[in-house]
Amino acid sequence: MKIKGSGSFTDATGRNRRILGVGELSDDEKLRELKVSGNISSDKIFCDEVNILGKCEGKFISAKNFSASGKMEIDSLKVEQTVDMKGNPELGSVEAKEIIIESRSGSIDEIKCRNLKIFNHVSEADSAFVIKIFGEKISNFDNFSRVRIKNIDAAKIELENCAVDIVRCQDAFIGSNCVIKKLFVAGEYKVAVDSTIGETIRI
Repeated sequence: MKIKGSGSFTDATGRNRRILGVGELSDDEKLRELKVSGNISSDKIFCDEVNILGKCEGKFISAKNFSASGKMEIDSLKVEQTVDMKGNPELGSVEAKEIIIESRSGSIDEIKCRNLKIFNHVSEADSAFVIKIFGEKISNFDNFSRVRIKNIDAAKIELENCAVDIVRCQDAFIGSNCVIKKLFVAGEYKVAVDSTIGETIRI
């Protein structure tokens, strides 16, 4: 595990340590808590609480809770409780009880969870900037900014700005600017007027 920037971590014995600049840890070391501001790269991370601000590159991460803001490039992310992520996810598979992602772009192969929320809120400052540059709000501005996902398997989903191949769920709220190829749904579902569902299958 390599860290560039600043990092603090608590090992399995409860000892606290810090890294400033560049530092390394064994990939096999089990941690209670890991906080990084900067870049972190690792083949595997085993940690109860993970909090990353910056860029993370990893093959496998196992945690109880995972919080991140920035660019995440992770092959497999397995979390017992909650994933809370902002930025640009480039993920293979992600599994947790609850997953919350705020993003305008990125790609994810597979999501498994109980509750899933993917959204993007354009701030008033962002809207004002677009109007200032282009003279008016561009109606198809969001059409080029979707999170691309191959498969979702969840009990309850709330999606915005997503392009998904297959969704399997109990209940679904498909919000603005979504394209879903196949939706397998057992319970209630709602679809925003500017989103499209290729095929809906009741299960």
